[in-house]
Amino acid sequence: MSQRLFSILSMGAIALGSILPTSSAHAAPRTAQDDTLQIVMIDQTQLSASQRSAFQRYLQTASLPPTKIGKRCQYYGKPQVWCLILDPAVAEKVYQQLSSQSFGSLAEMKPVRRLRGGERS
Repeated sequence: MSQRLFSILSMGAIALGSILPTSSAHAAPRTAQDDTLQIVMIDQTQLSASQRSAFQRYLQTASLPPTKIGKRCQYYGKPQVWCLILDPAVAEKVYQQLSSQSFGSLAEMKPVRRLRGGERS
């Protein structure tokens, strides 16, 4: 009986050894950052009058990168939420720039998943 158990375990180890390298090779692209974007946003309804004025001046003078999804970011149908959808490294820079402004405490950054095959600029 122990010889039979040893044979079964050996076959299992061989099968597992041949599966693991292939599955880990397939897993690497899935966890790559190219599937994840970041949304940087400010809900303008939460800004005071002076913060809103400062925010509008900032938008007029700042050199902001284009979004990864097109010209305008629509955040769940809330027109007062200003947002950019960017690559993670660029989003971090924009978030840091926003955070240093008088309205920066209201800046948020969250991950979003890309839609496969439906991206348009």
